[in-house]
Amino acid sequence: MFETIRWRCHVRTHDRRGAERVVGRLAARLDRTIRFETYERYGKYPELAEVRLTSPLETVSPEATLLTVLHSAWRIATPWVLGAPGTDGEFDGIAAANTGSRFTVPGIEWMEFYVTDRR
Repeated sequence: MFETIRWRCHVRTHDRRGAERVVGRLAARLDRTIRFETYERYGKYPELAEVRLTSPLETVSPEATLLTVLHSAWRIATPWVLGAPGTDGEFDGIAAANTGSRFTVPGIEWMEFYVTDRR
């Protein structure tokens, strides 16, 4: 069973409070709850912070999971580049402003989702 969407994003912000505001706007766009997991400055680009988030996901089949996750992802950005499905029913996607993705939430520069049926 697929239980969680793991999100990782690079946010243009000066501090954790700014990142929390961006995550609040992100949560308002999603059709599901989102939980703030971690915040740290992104080493390569100090003007960015890396934020990790999770969202509940309770689907059984890989097909239903993919559609549900993409529905959520498309509320945040388009287009997404999808990775090849893994052998354990895992899949991921990336959207990046520097490669043409457009984010509906200001402040996000890059975002990834990852889903697996492993615990």
